[in-house]
Amino acid sequence: MKKYIRIIALIMALLTLSGMVAACAETGNVETTTEAGVAETQAPTVETTAEQTLYALDDLKESYNFNETITIFMWSDYTMMEFYAEETGDVIDDAIFNRNIAVEDRLGIQFEYVEDKGASDNYTKWIQKAENDWQADNSFDIYAGYSRCAPLMTLKGMTVNLLEHEAFSVDKPWWPAALTTECTINDKLYFCSGDISTNLLWMMIGTFYNKELFKQYFPEEKSPMDMVESNEWTMEKLFSMVQDIYTDDGDQKKNDADVYGYVLYETNADAFQTGAGIISIEKDEEKGLRVSAGWNSQRCADACELVGNFLKSDGVFYNNKTSIRNIFYEERALFITDRLFIVAGKDTKETGKIEFSYGLVPQPKFDTEQASFLTNVGHPFTMYAVNSQSKALEAAVTTLEAIGSANHRTVTPAVFEVAMKVRYTDDPQTSEMYDLLREGISFDIGRLYASTFQNGTANLFRTTALSGNPAGLLSNIKKNLKVIEKGIGTIMEFYGK
Repeated sequence: MKKYIRIIALIMALLTLSGMVAACAETGNVETTTEAGVAETQAPTVETTAEQTLYALDDLKESYNFNETITIFMWSDYTMMEFYAEETGDVIDDAIFNRNIAVEDRLGIQFEYVEDKGASDNYTKWIQKAENDWQADNSFDIYAGYSRCAPLMTLKGMTVNLLEHEAFSVDKPWWPAALTTECTINDKLYFCSGDISTNLLWMMIGTFYNKELFKQYFPEEKSPMDMVESNEWTMEKLFSMVQDIYTDDGDQKKNDADVYGYVLYETNADAFQTGAGIISIEKDEEKGLRVSAGWNSQRCADACELVGNFLKSDGVFYNNKTSIRNIFYEERALFITDRLFIVAGKDTKETGKIEFSYGLVPQPKFDTEQASFLTNVGHPFTMYAVNSQSKALEAAVTTLEAIGSANHRTVTPAVFEVAMKVRYTDDPQTSEMYDLLREGISFDIGRLYASTFQNGTANLFRTTALSGNPAGLLSNIKKNLKVIEKGIGTIMEFYGK
C-alpha cells in the first residue's frame, strides 16, 4: 500500500506542476471506482508557469507574432483524440483544447484543419490529395497523417529536412530518440512523431490478461507481471501456459463463441517480432541502410516458427476482425495481445473496452538471454512533416516544435499518467508495466517504409507465422531480397551518401 501511495503522490505532483491538477486545498482530487474496479480520476486544470514544471522546457522564444494561418492536412480516421477537442471537463479533452489555444497565442497563429480519410485502407488517396496540393497551391503547411504516409511523401520531395531549421530541437524528449534515430538517414530527418501524437501512446502493443481468470487457471503460479520482474516472461512461458486452454461451445469447431487461452487480432502478431528484438532494416557504418543480420538469421526463423506453431494450438484463436476483442472483453479469453486503447475504447468506430481487473505485460522475450523487453507500436499513429514548399515555412516548423513541447508538459501527462496509469488501472504494478512498455518502444525503418519494400519487411514475419508453414521464413526472405535491396536503393538515392 505504501508503494501505491508513493506512485500516486508522484503522479499528482507531476501533474500539479504541469498545470493539470489543481491544488488539493482549493478543489481536491476526485477519485472514484467503476463497477469493474478501475480507478476513475477527474483532474481540473490551473494556471502555472513553465518554470514550475518538472517536464523539460523548449528553446523557443516566449512569444512570436507570425500572424499566419497554419493549415494542417490531417487524416480524419485516426483512432484516439489528438488534433482538437472541445472543453468538456475530461482531462484529455481539456488538455488538447488548452494546448491549441496556448500554441496559437504563443506563436501568433491560427490553426486550420483540412481532413480526409487516410488510415490503412485510404492512405494512398490521402497522399495523392496532399501531392495535388503540393504541385499546385501549396495551401497545406503541415502534414499529419497515418504513420506510413510521411516516409512515402518524403521520397517525392514533399517534406522539409527538419534538422536544417533552428526551431526544431531533435534532442528534446518530446521527439523520442528511439524514433528520430531510426528516421534520421545520412543526417537528414524529414518527419517526426512522439509526444505530438497521442495515438503513438495508445498504439503501443502489450499483452493483457484477466487477473481473476489467471488465478482460477493458475492458483499456484506467479503472475505474468511478477514473471516480467523476475525475467521469466518469455515466448515459451506464455505459449506453454495458454496453448491448451480451450472450451468448445458445442458445435465442434473453433469460433468466437468458444473459450480460449489467448486471442489475437492477427495484425498484432507483428509484436512478437519486435518483442524478440528483431528489426528488418538497420543502419550501416556509412550512414546508409542494409538488411538487418538479425532479421535474416536462424534466431528470427526460430522465433517465427515458435509463434506459428503456437498460433495453431487449440487454446489460440485469431482472425483479421477487430470484433475478436469481444472474446476478451466478455471474459472468455485469458490473454490478448493488443494496442493500449482497448483499456479505454476507441474515440471512433468501436465502443468496446476492458471493464474488469486486468494485468498488463510487455511482449515476451524470445529467451531469458535477451537484454530487454521491447514494444511494438501499431501503424495507426500520426507522423508529422512540414510541406517543403509551405508559404509559412518557418512558422510551420516552429509550430511542430511548439505543439510537441506543449504536449510533453500537458497532453502526455493527461493521457499517460492520469488516464493509462491511474484511471484505467487498479494496482501499482500494472502502472509500472505501462512505464516498461513506453521505455521499450522500438521502431523499424522496414515498417515505416513498408510500401517501398512492397510490405515484405513489415509483414513477412507475420504472414509466414500465419501461413501454416512457419518454418519457411528464411526462404521467404530470400525470395524478397531483390525487392528489399531495390527499396534500400530507392531510399538512399533520395537521402544520398
